[in-house]
Amino acid sequence: MAPAFARVTRSAAQRGSCRVGLLCHAWESAFPPSKLPYYGSWRGVALAAAPPPPPPPPTPFVSTSSRSVQINAPALKLSRRLGELAQQDDEARRTAQDEASQICTVLARKLKAESSSFRSHDIIQLVAAACKLEQTYGPLLDAVAAQVLRGMMTYPLFGLCNITNGFARLGHRHRQLMDAVADFLAETSRAQQLSPVDIGSLVFAYAQLAHRPKSGLLEACADRLKDSCHELGGPNCAIILNSYARLNECNPVLFGVLSKSVVQTRPESYEAHHISLIMNSYAKCQIRKPQMMHILSGYLTGRISELSPQNVSNIVHAFSRLDCYNHELFHALMGRLVQEDLRAYKIFELAVLTHNLAKLKAGGQSLYGALFGELASRSPEVWEPKAVAQVLDALRRRQAFCHEGLLSLLFHRLFDRLQHFAVHPLTQATWCLLELEALDLASELPEAAAAGEQEQGHPAARHAMRMVLERLDELNSQEPFTPTQRGNVQHLIRAYHYRHEL
Repeated sequence: MAPAFARVTRSAAQRGSCRVGLLCHAWESAFPPSKLPYYGSWRGVALAAAPPPPPPPPTPFVSTSSRSVQINAPALKLSRRLGELAQQDDEARRTAQDEASQICTVLARKLKAESSSFRSHDIIQLVAAACKLEQTYGPLLDAVAAQVLRGMMTYPLFGLCNITNGFARLGHRHRQLMDAVADFLAETSRAQQLSPVDIGSLVFAYAQLAHRPKSGLLEACADRLKDSCHELGGPNCAIILNSYARLNECNPVLFGVLSKSVVQTRPESYEAHHISLIMNSYAKCQIRKPQMMHILSGYLTGRISELSPQNVSNIVHAFSRLDCYNHELFHALMGRLVQEDLRAYKIFELAVLTHNLAKLKAGGQSLYGALFGELASRSPEVWEPKAVAQVLDALRRRQAFCHEGLLSLLFHRLFDRLQHFAVHPLTQATWCLLELEALDLASELPEAAAAGEQEQGHPAARHAMRMVLERLDELNSQEPFTPTQRGNVQHLIRAYHYRHEL
């Protein structure tokens, strides 16, 4: 047997590939395991005697607080891991934010190189996971947009709606993607395949990103909704109406059709803020539906406590804009306003609320005492020009409840920040001061500013009016007034002459 073994090993050596496995096989043929009681198989002895293979190099990784994200892992595997994180409960998702951020960072670099491994449903799930985890990493979203643009024909229509909706929820405006999706879905054959839920997701995305599509997407969706209005629920109606109003797409036919769905929906299907959205949408487009407003008011009367400050402000604004009124609803609203802590309202919400209540001539001393008192307590720095003009107009309309401290605050805010006022708020605020006979408060302005007029013996009102006219002249030199603006300025000058010059 020894010569045979020698021939085997010599032949293998001559070929230059003497492997351990071949050596063991030849040795076992010459010496069966039964003849080796102490060592068993020579294969085991040879392998045990062979030097161990070198360990593989460590896989690079990014260390996070909860898990190590392998950089060399395939992009698809990383995407699925992100989906697993998104399916966890709220508390687990919050603790996994670091890992999710690291996955998004790595995935953004790998997605382009490994794009062929991703199918349409993988991209749809990736965007959904990023939304749930609130991952707004721009390079990843740009890579996703590029992937969608390359293969848009392969995506289901609902998937494109969901992707654009996800981008909107994450606040990422990718113009090329939004325009391409709008052009693709505006085709009549495709638009007719969209469900009302798809359309709600889609138009919300464009409204949220303030991206008005140049194609006929909104018109195509409106035509589809006219044929499927019976499939619409109240909450979806609220989203669609609000989105069209925010995009300034005031389609009277569509709003008329959707109003039928609104009133036919069961009241319990609505949340309180849905009703606020519907009312505000019709107000923005100035489409009057008094019967619908009356029905929705009945839905809200017993649910006033569910409304947020913004909802309250929007509802009052809607009734004022559409010149409607519901006694039961406003009695409940005013009762809430008198009793609640108004510090929860932002300054613009409080200004809109006060202004529109005054326009509706609703409320009395207790209501306006609370509103004006809260407004007077706000810091001067938070007042924007539009809010100043609105509250001054409310004071003018409800002069019986005028608040002197608030009036003085607004006067000083106007003249301290005169350079920040545009034409409309400036003419409106100054005219309200004239009607309130408050221009004489100019005597409280710094003496250096008023000295020129005072030395000539002119009243303080003339100095205030001169400052306003100089600002208006500056605005006109920057951009010539429109006919409406010019008419407002002329009316302001006439009102000043009647009160202070004649």
